Amino acid sequence: MKNIISVMLLSVIVLLGGCKEKKTMSIGFLYPSDLTVRFNKESAFFKDYCQKQGVEVIVKTASNDESLQIELANEMIEQEVDALVLIAANVNTAAVIVRNAHAEDIPVLAYNRMIKNSDVDFFVASNNDQIGKIMVDALLKEKPSGNFVILGGDKFDKNGEELQAAVKKYLKPKIDQKQVEIVYETFVEKWDASTAAFEMDKVISLYGSDIDAVIAGYDGMSASVIDVLRANGLLGKVAVTGQDAELAGCKNVIAGNQCVTVFHPLKTIAEKGAEIAIEMAQGKNLDRFVNSSDFNGLSEIPTHRVNSIAVTKDNIDQVLIGSGFYTHKELYE
Repeated sequence: MKNIISVMLLSVIVLLGGCKEKKTMSIGFLYPSDLTVRFNKESAFFKDYCQKQGVEVIVKTASNDESLQIELANEMIEQEVDALVLIAANVNTAAVIVRNAHAEDIPVLAYNRMIKNSDVDFFVASNNDQIGKIMVDALLKEKPSGNFVILGGDKFDKNGEELQAAVKKYLKPKIDQKQVEIVYETFVEKWDASTAAFEMDKVISLYGSDIDAVIAGYDGMSASVIDVLRANGLLGKVAVTGQDAELAGCKNVIAGNQCVTVFHPLKTIAEKGAEIAIEMAQGKNLDRFVNSSDFNGLSEIPTHRVNSIAVTKDNIDQVLIGSGFYTHKELYE
């Protein structure tokens, strides 16, 4: 009888063990700062997509502090997330996050910013070559010739490096024809708006009103450039570009102070990143997502790039209100 009871108890234990709830898949999403509007939107789109697939997402920001981001990543690794998605606060030091994650068999997806000198598993981003072409085409439509200024992004961010190269590539025919001269060119550390304003002040001190166009790396920088132009009586006389379709940039486009911003379809990019991250966590083959390849100083990283859209005064309602990215009230009030 005792043997029968023991067997029955053992069977119950086995059954209970077999009924143990399976661990919900979880993905960590780390980005540098909630001061960057697009990253806030993208993290929300990413989380929403994953939750609809039954996947938990842990989102953390790092106040642009690379050391804090490494700490937060280590916490997620200790929590045994199934994958990490990282917008690096510092693309040069974030390789340690990849190494730490891989030590625990956790794959890492670099999002928007390539992680240099690492064996990161996948990269999802916009197409910087296309963005550069959009900016140059818009400027040349406004100013077919003249003195041009390039205020690029952070030189240690591959996005800044690639964008600068693309801008110069598409300006080259005009430069070779002596129709355009780049009179001032610099990278702007951390894409910082106040630094962009400082550089623009320097340009005006050197060239006065003899400036025709400014390529600014993104809308935060272009807003600072426009403030400097306004203070020097040059508003409306100099063509200015930006990107990211930030609200201030869009209002500058509507006002005629900025000839173009570049809209990245953030929902599309975020959802594609989420789809790839889920399959990466499941150990699936990702070849079907690859449409490009990026060398990060150590390896060729499989990449998925998403094209962006030029937003001008003529199509801003169609592109941004039509897509639900902004409301009419947000843009015009």
